[in-house]
Amino acid sequence: HRDLHSFPTRRSSDLLKMVDLPTSWRLMKSAQPFWVVMSFLFLLPEVFLKALRLKVLTRLFKSHLTFLQGNYIYLSGQPLSAVTPAKLGDIVRVLGIQRWGNLKLTSAFAVHVADKVYDLLALGLFASSGLMVLLAENENETPALVALLGIALGILAMALFLNPQWMRSIVRPALLALAPQKLSKQLRTHGSEFYADLLSIFESFNRVLLPFALSLGAWATVWVRAYFCALALGIPLSFGKITLLMPVVVVIEFIPVTLLGFGTREAALFLFFASATVSNSALLSFSLLNVLAGPLFTSLVGIPFALRLSSQLEKKP
Repeated sequence: HRDLHSFPTRRSSDLLKMVDLPTSWRLMKSAQPFWVVMSFLFLLPEVFLKALRLKVLTRLFKSHLTFLQGNYIYLSGQPLSAVTPAKLGDIVRVLGIQRWGNLKLTSAFAVHVADKVYDLLALGLFASSGLMVLLAENENETPALVALLGIALGILAMALFLNPQWMRSIVRPALLALAPQKLSKQLRTHGSEFYADLLSIFESFNRVLLPFALSLGAWATVWVRAYFCALALGIPLSFGKITLLMPVVVVIEFIPVTLLGFGTREAALFLFFASATVSNSALLSFSLLNVLAGPLFTSLVGIPFALRLSSQLEKKP
């Protein structure tokens, strides 16, 4: 394994010098249609699991949000999330939860925040486990033991979120600071309501278990889709390696410095997956197919749902 301290901080132009673009293009053109179709189809369980998570969370506020409306809400936020630093996509989803879930603004924002928290905690659990296995292999330690340590850290993070004092002093101010400015101003005037709604979502283990399980399942479908992309391109990447290291790549990809994570994602892929049998050019094709079969496709599919939500909000008095 390579030295983790050597993570590339190159510009996109420097990264392009590390690949042979004609080779990447030939690989894309020769992709096996069956596995490409499977890659796109495997978006369905991811979207369905995230819609079901929204339904479960809104149900805590006696909302009658349907499973179909949960799909609408998730997809409606995808177009703006893909081309902006995600905050505009967040506003769309909050408004969708408020409109279709028939909830007050503070409750809708609390549901959205909880939805993001579960998403990030599940990703963090996958990523911490994978990174610790990688570090252990570099140090010749037992990967299984540090993987268990990663799981323990994930459980500890969940326990901290169930602590009211920790949430009141750290989580709530941080979330309000990260909220879009207009929405944050509205929420600050009803801060106690928002805090009470958010805390109620995490107040018991029974309420936490199902949404967290749905989050783990949603991310698992992402790793399966990535494996299908590797199969489509004929790249020798095992499902185990993808499950361990793709979460780390996604965490790095979330750094909001580029559009759709281009550049940071490829740098991480080159670092963690390049080998004597897997070239940077092949990994560039792998990255592009993952984007096409994932966020880019859902963004295009989400456009009519975003327009539908916009028209319904305009009609609402």
